[in-house]
Amino acid sequence: MTRRFQLITHVLVATLCLSAPTAYSDDKAVVQQDLDQAVSKSLAREDAARSTIATLLQREDVQTLAKGYGLDLRRAEAAVGTLQGDDLRRVSALAANADSQLAGGATTVTFSLVAVLLIIIIVILLAG
Repeated sequence: MTRRFQLITHVLVATLCLSAPTAYSDDKAVVQQDLDQAVSKSLAREDAARSTIATLLQREDVQTLAKGYGLDLRRAEAAVGTLQGDDLRRVSALAANADSQLAGGATTVTFSLVAVLLIIIIVILLAG
């Protein structure tokens, strides 16, 4: 019996040793091109988010609103470049929502939209 278990053990160890190189083959390795593409996509998403915020801040009605509340939009526009991560995604989503409401032909600005615009500007100013 002991010889049989030794034989089975040797066969299993040999099988594991021979299969290890195929399990860790270079087929699964990440090449530099894949890394470059991932970084490029991430940067493109960030640039698009910043562009969305900048587009909203450049609207005449937003500038008028900010001046009415005494907020410096030049400083806010400069601070957009410093936003990153969750702050950038959150402010971009708010900016896209506000911009679509304003671009949708709404002639009256509701209180919630004014609040969103103010939150966007204040978050940008605080982040910068």
